[in-house]
Amino acid sequence: MRARALLATYLTLGVVDTVLAASGVDGPRWVTKTLLMPVLIAFVWVAARPGARPDLRLPIGALAGGFVGDVGLLVDHDATFMIGMAGFAVGHVCYLLAFRRMGGTLSARRAVGYLLAWGATMALVWRGLDDLLVPVLGYSLLLTAMAAYAAGVGRRTGLGGTLFLLSDAVIALGIADVDLVPGQDAVVMPTYVAAQLLLALTWATWPFGRPHADEAVDRRSTASSG
Repeated sequence: MRARALLATYLTLGVVDTVLAASGVDGPRWVTKTLLMPVLIAFVWVAARPGARPDLRLPIGALAGGFVGDVGLLVDHDATFMIGMAGFAVGHVCYLLAFRRMGGTLSARRAVGYLLAWGATMALVWRGLDDLLVPVLGYSLLLTAMAAYAAGVGRRTGLGGTLFLLSDAVIALGIADVDLVPGQDAVVMPTYVAAQLLLALTWATWPFGRPHADEAVDRRSTASSG
């Protein structure tokens, strides 16, 4: 029951924050957006699969980094944006380490595919990033690496990484004043909320009974912790 309540709370916060963001109403987002990651951390802790709690430090660290990022991006200022990006970067490092510890792999074909996607995005935005070019290049490479390793853990986790890439790519387009489609900014929050949940579910048994990771990855993870 606690897991269901926490998941419902997270999804409700995500929907409300998405509506607020699309409506340009910023004040209440100091509640809705800042509560997202703490609620998700609580959900992961309660819904953790048997034996997974000793391994939760990295995913919880990733979500804590997301909390710093969420708060940093609420303030329209370059300094706080950099703090927020640093928070998300720490989160991606935590996810990367966690996926590698679980036995997640990175094939050459997948690495090339994700690098091509990264290059295409950077080609669209680099002219408009100005002073943010170097930090965004570094951050986006780290995010791309996280997403590529997430895909090696399982389909659900890989989808979470891909949605995170999409969400941040749209943010980069906005910073660079590149409008590919009308209303593109509206996809940032729903894709981000879904991405963090799908990534976090890697360590949860609920509501799907067991993680949708490859069985080989599960066996390697069990063997490494045994």
